Amino acid sequence: MPSAPEPAAQRQSMATTNNGSVSHRPPVASVAMHYNYMFQTSPYVGNRSLMGWSVVPEVNLTHRIGFQADFTSLYMRGVVVGEKRLLLAAGPRYTFAPRSHFTPFVYGEGGEMRTTTKANDIADWNPVARAGVGFDLKSFHGIGFQVIPAEYTGEKVEWRNQWNHSFSARAGIVFNLFK
Repeated sequence: MPSAPEPAAQRQSMATTNNGSVSHRPPVASVAMHYNYMFQTSPYVGNRSLMGWSVVPEVNLTHRIGFQADFTSLYMRGVVVGEKRLLLAAGPRYTFAPRSHFTPFVYGEGGEMRTTTKANDIADWNPVARAGVGFDLKSFHGIGFQVIPAEYTGEKVEWRNQWNHSFSARAGIVFNLFK
């Protein structure tokens, strides 16, 4: 008895292996847009919370390994009102095997963070290291939802020769491009 044809969206993300079984094909590239919340511990002013957005393009080099860039803008709500952060970072991403409709991943990045305030017109650039774990929820036609519930950011504050530690969570939409 012939089976019904698969929808085009499902065929797009699946491939047949040599032994006839079906495997999930990773996207060639993707772009994620997130809402961010960051909590930063600070030994000199008090703990801070920042909110903002990020755009994360990614290119998959192999079935599991990719490279992503991170463009994040954050705004402080509390301690130093008007403080803004711009983070530019990039690094590798490892995608684990898909589990039904979600795909877990981990990543690490290095880059720079620019801090400005309304109180003065000084812009301070500091090196950052960032690592996190998240997952993609598959939807339809290459569109999905991405959640990063655990992310660590270390910022080297050069004028104090000290590291600030931040913990973040992100959620947003992801657009996947398949071959």
